[in-house]
Amino acid sequence: MAEQLEQIYRIIEEKTGFKGRMRLVVKTGVPKSLAISMHDDPAVMEKFKIAANDILGRDINEFLNVRQTWPL
Repeated sequence: MAEQLEQIYRIIEEKTGFKGRMRLVVKTGVPKSLAISMHDDPAVMEKFKIAANDILGRDINEFLNVRQTWPL
C-alpha cells in the first residue's frame, strides 16, 4: 500500500481542501482511489512531491511523517 502517497493526499486535502485535491489529480494523473493501492515507487513519489510542492507553495516534506510528541 502507498502510505506516503495517501499521506500526501491527506496533507493536500487538509491544507487546500477539495480544490487542492483535484489539482493534485490533474497534475499527477492519479486519483486518490488508485494512489492508495499503488506502491510507494521513488519515481511516482517524486512526481507527487513536485505536484504537492506546487499546490502548497512550500515543501511537502515539512509535513510528511510529522508525529506529535505529547504524552498520551
